[in-house]
Amino acid sequence: MRELSRGGGRQGASWSLADVDLSRIDQRAVRDDLLLYYLIASASFIETAADLYTSNLVLHFPDPVAREWLAKRWQPEELQHGLALRAYTQAAWPEVDWQSGYTGFFDEYSRLCTMEQLEGSRALEMAARCVVEAGTATFYTALHSCAGEPVLKQLTGLIRRDEVRHYNHFRTFYFAYQAEERVGRLSVLRALHQRFTEAEREDAFVGFKHAWRMLYPDKLFRDEYFAVFMRQVRERLLQHYPYRMAVQMLLQPLRLNRTVQKLAVPLLVRGARRLMFA
Repeated sequence: MRELSRGGGRQGASWSLADVDLSRIDQRAVRDDLLLYYLIASASFIETAADLYTSNLVLHFPDPVAREWLAKRWQPEELQHGLALRAYTQAAWPEVDWQSGYTGFFDEYSRLCTMEQLEGSRALEMAARCVVEAGTATFYTALHSCAGEPVLKQLTGLIRRDEVRHYNHFRTFYFAYQAEERVGRLSVLRALHQRFTEAEREDAFVGFKHAWRMLYPDKLFRDEYFAVFMRQVRERLLQHYPYRMAVQMLLQPLRLNRTVQKLAVPLLVRGARRLMFA
């Protein structure tokens, strides 16, 4: 397991909430921006729930190198993301009761985030984690690109850098496990697709639902509100989405040869653009 001992490369520079001056938030740029509110508040919930899914992963992987990195590097950094996004949400929209919203989110999300959802193969679970990290890295990249508010731009830039580094770690673990398990490419593709669809169906939906309830605690939530939200995301955020980055990150676990990958990337980028805006 020599490849695992490297842990995915350089750790990267650290940061803390003290580096983000929330008093400098331009309230005029975010105060009435409901789409931005939903994106930031729901992301703060998911990142804050890192304790839940990190505990599951630590139990799932028997080798000490993976366990140590998950518990001592990945989890604290994910929790820091949640803390910073929570602080931003509360500073920009002080009227919402974040703790109440998170309590409702965690109650529902914890029933979805279980050990049974993890892949039986270590390699396949690490491939699935690559999908999740690719999703968060590209999400924060798009949000950073479209953010007009300076403090949010700084914060999403810091988180984006962490998420790219996390992806690189999970990819390194995946390659090491795959060298031992030799999982077929179709199984890897299935794991990638399954985790990709779960991200919207579960994480995004539950996060949005409880961010909405924070704004409207006395109203009944309806599923069609999420559909409207996703249309707004496509109209505004996807024009900043790093399609090539996403395709390249998602293809790496498949380990295609360079010629095939060079031909596939432009086609998949065009296809992804059409699919997202359909």
